[in-house]
Amino acid sequence: MKKPQKVLLISGISAVALFGVGVASFKIMENSNEYEKAQLVMEAREAKEQIEREREYEKIEAKREAKAKVAELEAKTAIYEGVEFETGLDEGSTETEVMDVMHKMTHQKVRSQDKWGAIPMSPKIIEEVYKIVDSSDFQHRDRLLSIAARWRDFDFSTIVQDHNFFWEDKEGTVGKAHGTLSRAEEVEFIEVNFK
Repeated sequence: MKKPQKVLLISGISAVALFGVGVASFKIMENSNEYEKAQLVMEAREAKEQIEREREYEKIEAKREAKAKVAELEAKTAIYEGVEFETGLDEGSTETEVMDVMHKMTHQKVRSQDKWGAIPMSPKIIEEVYKIVDSSDFQHRDRLLSIAARWRDFDFSTIVQDHNFFWEDKEGTVGKAHGTLSRAEEVEFIEVNFK
């Protein structure tokens, strides 16, 4: 073979080889790009699934915490059976009924082993009780009127004695008051029982 033909043949083979290498490189690059895209899609899908799992976990955790909070409140209020927001009193109420309401009102402020029932010590309820006692001819009218008058003036300095007066009248055996609640304890009692 002649030298120019050999050079031409080698040049042709080299060109075809280079073309093949170029096409192969392009295909490899194209496959590499597709692989990278596939990897990115897969990573994005995994990240999305992880976020969904975390959200689901947060929902479950929030429900668990809400149930725990409800259970805690139920446990706290279980010791105060019979919470009432209305007194049920009227001009025809008996002394026993009025004293029962006043007794339940003291539970907001006193410390005792057990408490049965609770009625808010609100100005409206104090006034209602005061008016009923004032217009009554109860056996303990003067003492009840004195207690209600102090409460009207926000004077709870004898609340333990007031509670124990009602408690003894009911011939109580458990639940005698032995102190007053702190302001924080009273706020907690109000939040737990009256909201």
